[in-house]
Amino acid sequence: MSRLLGGQIGLEDFIFVHIKGQSKEVILNKTEPALGLTITDNGAGVAFVKRLREGSMAQRHPQIGVGDMIISINGRKMTGCRHYDVAKLLKDIPLSTQIVLRLAETKKAFGECTVSTERNSPLFCSDVTLTQGCNFIACV
Repeated sequence: MSRLLGGQIGLEDFIFVHIKGQSKEVILNKTEPALGLTITDNGAGVAFVKRLREGSMAQRHPQIGVGDMIISINGRKMTGCRHYDVAKLLKDIPLSTQIVLRLAETKKAFGECTVSTERNSPLFCSDVTLTQGCNFIACV
């Protein structure tokens, strides 16, 4: 056997799993045309912060971090949106407008993550989404 999941993932492929952690609300006043976020998605409806541009509004805000899941923008849910839809929405917000981001941190170390593969376990994660070729794979 050299492939998993119907031939989509090879045994030598790396799989990164991010588990949804603490939710947080971030309020920004858009004072620059670009926030300085690079956004990616997992192809299954979850958008993430991929990178923060050095010196940008987003990078200067202590609550925004690489790997954060983007849950909503100004109350509009982002679940099911691709990264380019999220980026366009943020870009189209006029200057001098308040932006309310609802984000969820991702647990980044095995010591922070407790997940079971046993269906009867209270720690079972039933919402694992595996996507080959993406930067992030989410358990949400």
